[in-house]
Amino acid sequence: MSILFDIAAGVVLLSALIFVHELGHFLTAKWLGVKVLKFSIGFGPRLLGFTRGETEYQIAALPLGGYVKMAGEDPTQPVDPADAGRTFSEQGPWKRLAIAFAGPAMNLVFPVFIYLGLGWVQNGELVAGPVIGSVAPGSPAAVAGLRPGDTVRSVAAPGGAAEPVRYFSDLRELVSPHAGERLTFLVERAGAALPLEIVPTAQDDSNVVEKKTRGIIGVTPVYATALAAPAPGAGGPLQPLDLVELVAGKAVRNMGDLQAALATAACAPVELEVRRGVGKARAILPLHAVPTCLADGRPAIVPADPTVAAYVAQVDEGSPAAVAGLRRGDRLVGLDGHPVRSYLDLNNLAREFKVGGPITLALEDGRSVAFALAGKAVKDEATGERKEVPLPGFHLEDRDGLDLSGLVAQEVALQRTFGEVAKLSLQQVWEMIRLTGLGLAKLVTGQLSMRTVGGPIALFGIAKEAAEAGLGTYLFQMGFISVTLGLMNLLPVPVLDGGHIVFALMEGLTRRRLSLRLREAANWVGVLLLLSLMVFAIGNDIAKKLS
Repeated sequence: MSILFDIAAGVVLLSALIFVHELGHFLTAKWLGVKVLKFSIGFGPRLLGFTRGETEYQIAALPLGGYVKMAGEDPTQPVDPADAGRTFSEQGPWKRLAIAFAGPAMNLVFPVFIYLGLGWVQNGELVAGPVIGSVAPGSPAAVAGLRPGDTVRSVAAPGGAAEPVRYFSDLRELVSPHAGERLTFLVERAGAALPLEIVPTAQDDSNVVEKKTRGIIGVTPVYATALAAPAPGAGGPLQPLDLVELVAGKAVRNMGDLQAALATAACAPVELEVRRGVGKARAILPLHAVPTCLADGRPAIVPADPTVAAYVAQVDEGSPAAVAGLRRGDRLVGLDGHPVRSYLDLNNLAREFKVGGPITLALEDGRSVAFALAGKAVKDEATGERKEVPLPGFHLEDRDGLDLSGLVAQEVALQRTFGEVAKLSLQQVWEMIRLTGLGLAKLVTGQLSMRTVGGPIALFGIAKEAAEAGLGTYLFQMGFISVTLGLMNLLPVPVLDGGHIVFALMEGLTRRRLSLRLREAANWVGVLLLLSLMVFAIGNDIAKKLS
């Protein structure tokens, strides 16, 4: 049953996109008065179909393409005298160009409607609101004074008007394009309006096609978990990375709840109930008379969540880090001379890690741990090639077995107008067109490995995974593949729509018809190119499966 589902997912996706593509050719040909003999989804023997008017409609056995057959399209075939003036070959170059362009154009327009529908049905869903959950220490937001619980109302770029922030995603989109620029935030805190100026730091954001920089300020919409540790010198039964669930019998959901409960204790020892251990094996333990303040009044219980503190949650057994003496519960304060205050600092520094490269970790207790980074061969999903990547051998996060419900600082119902959804849909499709076009250009110029090219096996795999993830994911991937199909068909290769467009342009500009011999020779070259590409792509698919 699973195999049938996988095949069906691929066939439905591909057939839908072929139908949309061929519908563009069909409607434009009809509109321009060209006689259409056949509309086919798939190639090969007819499985089912019917004839209406002068056109035969069919579904064929091989679902790897489709076609619209117009009268006079093949100059070597005889034309019925009754069709004079209605054949494809008799049309002027601009009409033939319009018919050829209509198929790819439909593939580029179709995703707009898919994403419009997906965006519209999302209205009413709960999403993260503009309330700040956590602020990474040392981040631009922390330096500017932004705090957990603050509500961001608007963001203004230099010389621009203040843009309202309704959802946390709005905040991300407003900050992302402005790395290194001073932004003005209007923040609501305890009912009062507070203007803050924040300069986002630059962070590399890369994919298979390009690397670009985006701005970040170091905040999340999620409160830090109530993972806690004793402050240096605090003593008592609390251990690093204990998850506090009860303070004096009162439930604690996050770090904010914990800090509020500790403030209520007014430096008196408290009774805690914690979960201690690794992963799902955490055990519930009662802790008695836990100190809440040091002698100088500073907190004796400090956060240990990775968003606000760099405690080691896991050390891989037998790794160089473990051999060097790094332990669960150690708190990192530096790496190779750079400060480490949270996962954000560590992630930024880890971008420079190299297999075999030495690193030195500075720990809060004064120890220094030095070791060489081990490597691991991993499969590149885009190319199927295996490459060595550095392994730190330790992790700041261990969320397995944690109850993460109730950590979103604020959830609000998504409500976007039709105009907003339409704008977002157009932006999504334009970004897909830009990235796909850039990828094709890099393939042609050799800047992108040809091993990233996938064939029908890869396509069916994508369709299967998307279908398993749900209808929304399936439709989203259908839109993305539609864009790819549209741009691929615009390539200036004979037999593709792009080749027909080039021929029509040449004839329109020179006012001379290309010879039949030249067109036939060009089409044979195009067929050989496409067959070669298909064989190569299938080879890539098989190599990726076997690697």
